[in-house]
Amino acid sequence: MVKKKLISSFAVAFFSTIFVGGIFYLTDARFKTTDDKMFSWGFVIIYFLAMFMSRLFIDKLMNFFRKTSRKDLIK
Repeated sequence: MVKKKLISSFAVAFFSTIFVGGIFYLTDARFKTTDDKMFSWGFVIIYFLAMFMSRLFIDKLMNFFRKTSRKDLIK
């Protein structure tokens, strides 16, 4: 189960990153030189890590938000 979860999380994060990174890379007119475009890939790497970690722990996050009531937060 853990192996399937890792593979699934990696696949979703990978394809999402390619999609978002490709759009960001192709449409961002601010970056004219190769060095500037390489800097934009730093954002893509951070995005990949965030997607991977959130997909990996989505069950725990959902349980946390289901158990936490708004009444408990507004005290």
